[in-house]
Amino acid sequence: MEENKKSSMQILQDTVQRQYPDIERPMVKTVAREMLFAPQGRLVEIDEKRRLAAEDLRFVTASTLEKPSIENNMLYANSVERINSSIDPVAEYFDWLSETTLILNHLNDGFVTKEDALQREAFLDLTDQREADLMLCLGLYESCGSQEAKERARFTRYKLQKLREMRTSIKFLTRQGHEVETTRSEYDAAIPYYKYFKNLQKLPFGYDMPYEQKIKLGISHDDDEDLSEDYDHYRQIINEMLDEMKKEDKAAVLPENNREEYITQISEQNEDLTRR
Repeated sequence: MEENKKSSMQILQDTVQRQYPDIERPMVKTVAREMLFAPQGRLVEIDEKRRLAAEDLRFVTASTLEKPSIENNMLYANSVERINSSIDPVAEYFDWLSETTLILNHLNDGFVTKEDALQREAFLDLTDQREADLMLCLGLYESCGSQEAKERARFTRYKLQKLREMRTSIKFLTRQGHEVETTRSEYDAAIPYYKYFKNLQKLPFGYDMPYEQKIKLGISHDDDEDLSEDYDHYRQIINEMLDEMKKEDKAAVLPENNREEYITQISEQNEDLTRR
């Protein structure tokens, strides 16, 4: 999966293209870069007729990223009967829960078939890519400063936390490969995790299971540093983007001695506006 995983810049450009399918790819690249680096209040030109304030464009882009694309859905669409969640981030979360319980069941029921193994790998690939999408989404929301954006950021943190719980469980409780038999002890070990996610399915989005239970199962991501409200996701995105831009076109990035100063300036601008 790693060699196929999209970079942050690729994700951002693809998302802008989803929002504005009528603009050419070179302009998509320009819009994506300007949206990311422009200070709040600056108008970003999408085409001759459309302009948006940078913070508004970041919010719209984050909202698009939050929704799974058709490409995301196709990664495992054939492995389970699924509702159409291509425009519903909450429905996507419940799809993940359904898929997780199916994988825990199928890969611990006595024999791992080729189809079981493909289902597992497709879902793990999906979670890797969606985590990259949602981390970028989180940074964009946090850079906007509005109350609505803050609420969406909290929503996204919860979703990321649960996504990591599901992936951790599948990696720990299921085998790689196929045409292998599983033991009764493996089946018994998977039962508490299966029940945990089945119980989550019964709860409304945003509700959680006891922290002590997650610690006992070894799947808690409540204390992940990059999911805390104090973590500067936007600064991290700026760092990643500048690194990617430097590799892609050294002439397009800032001189190295100005890089840290520029990143700090952008972060401070958005932090000041967020507090207003």
